[in-house]
Amino acid sequence: MKMRQPQSSFNSTFFKSLICLIFVYMLGHLSTFLPASTNSLFTNISVQSIAYADEDEDEDEDEDEDEDEEGGEEESAGEEEGEEEEDLSYLTDIGPAAEHEFEDYSFLGMSNRKFTWAAAQLHILFASFILGCPMFVVIMEVMGARRTQGVRKAIILSNVFLAVLIGVVIGITGEVIVGIHHGVLYGLWACAFGALIVSFLNYFHRLMNIRGSAFVGALFGTIISMALTPVEHYEISGIILAVVNGAVGGLISNGIMFAQSDYKFERLAHEITKVIGICYSFTALTGGLFLFVMLVAYQDFISYLISSFPTLFMVAYPTLFILETVVMYIYVYSWDPLNKANKKGRHIVTGVILNVLGLSLLLALDGPTTFMQTPPKPLDQLLNISEWDKIANMAWMPLNYHRLVGNGTFGGYMVCIIGAYMYLWSDKTEEREYYDWVGYIGNIIGVAIMIPLPAMGYIFVREIYQYDATIGMYIMSDRESMFMLVQGLLVGTMFSASNIYMWVSMKRIENAERFFPAMKFGFVLIVISATIWFTPRRFFATMLPEPSMNPDMVLPDNLAFLALMISKNTAAFCLVTVTFINYIFYTIATKTGKVHYGKVNPLGPYVLIFLGFADIWLMSWMGTIRSLSRMNWHVYKVFKDVTPEKFAPSLAESGFHVTTLVWTFFILMTAIIWIGIKYPKTKKKEIESTHASPQMAE
Repeated sequence: MKMRQPQSSFNSTFFKSLICLIFVYMLGHLSTFLPASTNSLFTNISVQSIAYADEDEDEDEDEDEDEDEEGGEEESAGEEEGEEEEDLSYLTDIGPAAEHEFEDYSFLGMSNRKFTWAAAQLHILFASFILGCPMFVVIMEVMGARRTQGVRKAIILSNVFLAVLIGVVIGITGEVIVGIHHGVLYGLWACAFGALIVSFLNYFHRLMNIRGSAFVGALFGTIISMALTPVEHYEISGIILAVVNGAVGGLISNGIMFAQSDYKFERLAHEITKVIGICYSFTALTGGLFLFVMLVAYQDFISYLISSFPTLFMVAYPTLFILETVVMYIYVYSWDPLNKANKKGRHIVTGVILNVLGLSLLLALDGPTTFMQTPPKPLDQLLNISEWDKIANMAWMPLNYHRLVGNGTFGGYMVCIIGAYMYLWSDKTEEREYYDWVGYIGNIIGVAIMIPLPAMGYIFVREIYQYDATIGMYIMSDRESMFMLVQGLLVGTMFSASNIYMWVSMKRIENAERFFPAMKFGFVLIVISATIWFTPRRFFATMLPEPSMNPDMVLPDNLAFLALMISKNTAAFCLVTVTFINYIFYTIATKTGKVHYGKVNPLGPYVLIFLGFADIWLMSWMGTIRSLSRMNWHVYKVFKDVTPEKFAPSLAESGFHVTTLVWTFFILMTAIIWIGIKYPKTKKKEIESTHASPQMAE
């Protein structure tokens, strides 16, 4: 007779209720929960089977064991009768097949997986906005503040924060393109300490010019980064990377410390913060909805995940979440009071702390997210692996890099949407001029951060291939190959739209015509590159030719090279390079010629809105690909999905569901922008006209 396992603490009603209260909004960042889980209780899960789900080659042994333990007489009788029974051996991954019961929940007419998918995706989109925007909102606030003593102190901290972000991005790019060992560390330490040293020296007095700042930053940044980077011997490429990052850190800190304050940056930062405050509430709401669905429909998986990361989910995440919530609302509602009290520096420091907490939350939840895809090996020893090793799995840092850059890009294009909407909604000339400038700033941020994004994606996919080539082949050449092509189409569309906006907006800049011939040629290259990136070898997700395949759906042999990775990598490089060159042209034009804000081409605002919409679409689609790449596993080769929804949905079904979610978020963001920015202006105008009427009568 089979012995039942002792009940765990998760089985108690009190403890489950406590988890519901503590972890509202907790698990929403785990966007990879797309496949549905089973609904059996955690107490029915075999410890051995949770640690390692046996491969196909071990199924025979499992069947033999089941025969010995659960009665081989019935199966023997079935064999004698010559009846072929259904193979249910895969169910042993989570419990005995005979005792397992499926509970099919329905939420608002949607299946459990689709509803979970919707709640998780909406939560991720709102969370990306409140994580991405504050990164440059603080810098905007610094650029708009008067250089008082308190502000200059706060600028030291903000410069270091910005230098860390820039150093990581440059370091990653150098590590991928050049192959520099520990390039990320070289970039991080050199840029951060270069900015710190130069900011500290310039705090007391303007001691250095631009050249001096670059030299001092490069010198001290290189020395400190070489001391902190754990390498056996130094390489010339690593030292060069450190010098470059140190110089960049010094230049940035010098430029920001002595930048002339511009109130437009202060106003823009304040308006974005109002939107962030509203979005934070929606983030918590969708996160709570997501957690509710998971606790109702996926008890076994939630129990397993929490038991795998007890310190993270019981201590670290609740603490970080509470601190971020408190600091977030302090930052939002203390803006005007601290400005009136001439304590702007304290508000800037609060913003930096908010960013640190937000990024810490991102790093924390990327651990369980990547654990589901690349659990540490050997899998049969998973129960003996520490919680930190589970967090720091193979795909953890690549996903951190990708989401860091992706959230920044997302925030920039959300600013584009804000600027475009308010430009179209404004009827005053000065308001249209200001919001035309806002769209320009949002596009600069979005394009600048988007340029290294393909490199981040390459790093992530490379680590997936190194972990298990089966996942990589499943993404690139099998079931998800068309999913990747759609992603490539979206990326190419975004690069094309960004360049179109730069083109139409440069027509309002004096003396910008000299760049037009080169930009026209570059735009042709972008269209060709985007087309190559979207070109598949065949429009069927298969590794082998199908006998009944329509020959019109297969590339001719003389064009087959367009489907090779070398062609696609070349196309991606061309997209990034041309966009970067046009970005330089755009920047030079704005610096050397007068910009007539408010007179942008009518196509400009609509291109910005499209860019924001396309970025929302791209983020949602990338999350779908990453989640479905686990095939029929919740945790790859560890925790199997045995529900009827374990299959990967078709391209059409996934596309319809993702597009519906994108439109939902887009409409909600439109309403939030109107409520947060437009409505207060309209209400203020009505109040002013009401007070003005009696005076005019007198």
